[in-house]
Parts: sequence; structure tokens; C-alpha cells
Amino acid sequence: MSAYTICPKFIEFAKQNKKYINDVLMVFVPDNSKTICIDKEEDILKEYGQIIQSDKDLTDWYKFLCMTKDSNFTKVDIKKPITSLPIQICEKSFEKLLITNCNSNYSLLKSEIQDKGISLLDKDLAKVKLNYGNEAFPKTTKSSFTTVTPQNVFDVVNEICFQFKDVIENKGLFKLIVNKDGIRVSESKAQLLFFGVAYSHCAANDLKLSPEVDSGNGPVDFNISKGFKANVNVEMKFADNPKLEKGLWSQLDIYNKAENTEKSIYLIIKTNNVYDKKISKLTSILQYRKNRGMILPDIYIIDSSYKASASVRP
Repeated sequence: MSAYTICPKFIEFAKQNKKYINDVLMVFVPDNSKTICIDKEEDILKEYGQIIQSDKDLTDWYKFLCMTKDSNFTKVDIKKPITSLPIQICEKSFEKLLITNCNSNYSLLKSEIQDKGISLLDKDLAKVKLNYGNEAFPKTTKSSFTTVTPQNVFDVVNEICFQFKDVIENKGLFKLIVNKDGIRVSESKAQLLFFGVAYSHCAANDLKLSPEVDSGNGPVDFNISKGFKANVNVEMKFADNPKLEKGLWSQLDIYNKAENTEKSIYLIIKTNNVYDKKISKLTSILQYRKNRGMILPDIYIIDSSYKASASVRP
């Protein structure tokens, strides 16, 4: 049973951003495999109670939780005086998972959080972890290489991209990309999901994961590196992006020269079949040019189109 500590500031945030009530808070109501960690005196519940006043959605959530307190809460004993209630509760829990709307809420307590082994989950990472489990966050514990070379780093980045493709296409995370009406999220939201998948791989292999790196020619989405020469650029675009072709033929080349690398990967996320012919033409030209010896990115096509439940698929 996983116990999560919820920062009161997240409750305040959900009051103004209602989707996080369903995406994060309501996950704890029907699923008793996940509980909310609180102090034995229930002081943090009193803070929740002050915040949710006059908000029907949050009040309903709170009532649902309290109807079965024994199964929805995990209580821990904390010492007084109280300095930071969420941190003091979280450090007594087994997994030490603290949900907050923004990690910067705890920027002044960064050293304390690290010393206590607490893992901060911001609003979107919490959403992924709660709804889709650890498959989106691989717990790799062993480095996949001992000698650092550009190729070895590139191999790890390929593993990351393969898993990113897998969790979207086969593990249900397409729901974080596109809704039932075919409306997709922004590229920055898709990049956040990629960051979640890549983070543990990079930590296990002692690689630096740098989003939005700008060496003077505009920011590449991700640069994953070990030292000066062993680094890989990753650029992501939706298939409907009008700069899809430019990103592949010129944009990544500029980024690669800026970062002193010949290794790069281009992620194309499609949300329907409208641009299939365009994608097919791009991949054919790419392979033709590679066969002629040109140094060009590897490409991943990721199908995030909304899929009906398996029970109703033909």
C-alpha cells in the first residue's frame, strides 16, 4: 500500500485548477491501494478543511475520504514543535512521496528534503504516477555501460525513446496526450511526460538531462549528456506542427553543431492518421539520405491517437 503526503498548497491549487481534483485527489477515494499520509493529531486535515470551505468539489472529495478514514489514511506519529508539517509527515512514511503543485514551494528546504530522502512530485508527475503506476518511471538501478562514449549515451537515449513510445501506445498514456475529441495537449506537456520517462534512466546512468538547452541558436527540447562530447539532442514535434519538416532537415542540424554532437533523435507524435502520408514521405527521404552517407537524426513515430477501451474494440 503506497502512502502519499499531500501539501496543503496543492489543495489550494486544485481549488483553482479543477482538473487536478479528478486527476490526482479523487484517485485516493476508490483505490485503497493508495492512501494519504496524515499525522495522528490530524492537524493536516484541519488545514485541508480550512482550504476547502465553500468549494463543493473539494468538500465532496473530503467527505468521501473521511467516510472510510481507516482505509483512506495512513497515520504517522510526528514530533513537535512543528516546522513544516508536510515534510515531517512525509519523512515518517515508507515511500516518502510528497505531492505539491510546484517544487519551488520547497526550494528553501531543498537540503532538508534531500537529507530525509523525500521525493517531490509536482502536479503533473503525481498525475502520471498515481494513474499509471511505475511503468512510466522505470526504476533502473544499474548503469548500462561502464565506458563513456557517444554511442553508449546514444544507446541509453534510444532505450528512453523506445519506452516513451511504449507507454503511450501500449500502456494507456495516450490519454495524457489527446482526449476523446481528438484535442491534443501542448508540446510542452508532452515534453514533461518524456522528462518523467527519461529521468530515472539518466539518474541510473549518471547522465545529465537538460531540457530547453540554448547555445545561442534557440533551445533544443532535450540534451542528454555525459561530459563534453558524449551527448545526444532530442527534439519533439506533433505531426500537425507546421515546422515538422524544418525541424528534421535544418533545426536539429543547427542544434547538433551548437552542442558538438552528431547524435540526435527526432520524435514525431501523431494524434490521428491525417498526416500519415507526410510522415511516410519524411521517413523515406530520411532513409534515402542516410543511405548516401549523410549524418541525420534517428526518428521515432509515436501514435498517441485516442483508443477505446479494450472491451469495446473490435
